[in-house]
Amino acid sequence: MRAFAWVMVVCLALFAGCGGSDGSAVTTGDDAGLDASLGDAALEAAADQAAPSDAPADRAAEGGPDGGDAGLDARGDAPADGPLCGALGQACCGGFACGAGACSNGVCQACGGPGQPCCAGSFCQASNACVNNVCTACGDPGLACCGLSTCNGGGCCTGTVCTGSGSACPQQVGGGTCTGGSCVVNGVQCGGAGQPCCAGNRCTAGSVSCQNGTCAQCGGPGQPCCAGRTCTGTGTSCSANDVCTACGGPGQPCCAGNNCSGGACCDSNTTLCVSSGSTCSLGGQCTGGQCTVCGGAGQACCSGNTCAGGGCCTNGACVASGQSTGTGTVCIGGASQPCGADGQACCANDACTGTGSCCAGGSCKTTGTSCGGSLGTCTAGTCGVGVGACGGAAQRCCIGSANGGVANFCTASGLACNGNNSCQACGGAGQPCCDGNTCNGGGCCDQNTSLCVASGGTCSGGQGTCAGGGCLSGACGKLGEACCGGDVDCTAPFSVCSGMTCRACGGLGERCCPGANGSYCGSPYVCQANTCTTCGGAGQPCCPGDTCTGGRTCNTTTFVCN
Repeated sequence: MRAFAWVMVVCLALFAGCGGSDGSAVTTGDDAGLDASLGDAALEAAADQAAPSDAPADRAAEGGPDGGDAGLDARGDAPADGPLCGALGQACCGGFACGAGACSNGVCQACGGPGQPCCAGSFCQASNACVNNVCTACGDPGLACCGLSTCNGGGCCTGTVCTGSGSACPQQVGGGTCTGGSCVVNGVQCGGAGQPCCAGNRCTAGSVSCQNGTCAQCGGPGQPCCAGRTCTGTGTSCSANDVCTACGGPGQPCCAGNNCSGGACCDSNTTLCVSSGSTCSLGGQCTGGQCTVCGGAGQACCSGNTCAGGGCCTNGACVASGQSTGTGTVCIGGASQPCGADGQACCANDACTGTGSCCAGGSCKTTGTSCGGSLGTCTAGTCGVGVGACGGAAQRCCIGSANGGVANFCTASGLACNGNNSCQACGGAGQPCCDGNTCNGGGCCDQNTSLCVASGGTCSGGQGTCAGGGCLSGACGKLGEACCGGDVDCTAPFSVCSGMTCRACGGLGERCCPGANGSYCGSPYVCQANTCTTCGGAGQPCCPGDTCTGGRTCNTTTFVCN
């Protein structure tokens, strides 16, 4: 199923990027955008259904056991500003979408000019037509017809190629001679405005289409679309009903050349306009007329130094909640806090600085004190004793929740649950991925093996080299990029494959990340109904280990803190 879904996405991406050969110079219909949107939703459902229920842990700790700024390195060298994909010269988001220009060979390139790729909707600048997805000269005899099926000097658009005035019209339109945009056959004109359609229900003049046997005006607001599903009216595009309707406003189809009005952005994943400041389909915000990818773990901060899902903006890049913001500090619900000391929040990778302390319920517990819930007493990084001991090196993982659905976890620094439900060192090359897909030094969390691949190492499934948290030299597996093939899926921290695109997970209001025997969310959140929500407070869900904050207890019937 996963392989089938991958093939379907490639086919959809190729379909969306291929321009027609009719020389369209104005926008095509909004049904392409609707189809893309529906396709994404359908593939997301298919991919979700295909995903195994016992998917290996997508681990979540950054850096080394000290919980310091090594965690920032685990995200790779994220730029301090600007999108990671979708801008000119950068990789296409989701493998085919660009906020500026057009996706060509996996890179966003300038479009619409002579010799450049065609823009969305097969759009090219004046005197150029889209032929085999490249903008080429048009309008003269023997060249492609220009937009709206126009030809220079009174020529006739016969199919997709211009026939010069005075030359013979081809048999596909019934033969005859081209005269002033019409083909004259035995003294009878066809193909021009108000004239009968030529053979094959074709019209040969510009800005007309065959309607009920007669060539009538097309392309204006409320009129039928012209050949190539093009429209002439400002602010109009061809709808699913082949009628020219409004475009450019929020929620409307993008106009020609990916244009939207009022500061809105053309979301090239859906070909619909997104209002300024709103979220684009592949993540990030509409800012300055472009869908910039921002706000996710390792991505640039969005406007106002904001990050999604309770993340923190640190040095221009977003850090996921529960991960390191520097030496001795951690991001907790959008704010950087001191961490590691007994009674403080755990640092990244479940790190506590006290000798023998345990990370349980999101905070560091002094050895000899309760880990909370039914976990028992903290002893040398382990919760409980005897057969009930859990969370230490080579011990069984602590149970995420008796209610199920919450990932099992470890309580000692630098460990993660492996596929055998045992706590093992994580994050290094060949080691299990830490919680939230995190690997040290810009490595990749290979979901096919549930192991970390070092930066520069080889990903499994023929997915090339790991670079900056993504396989195929960084071209797949990162937020906003296509999921990698071969079940390698999403390899960057706090990312999950959804609709064959890597999307954010593990933050407040986001989808839960796959984890060992359950689903994982960054501290201080817990997974409930596959969505990360705040835990531990009065009336809130119990935190992992069925623990609560502020001296509250977890009701083991409702699994709500009292």
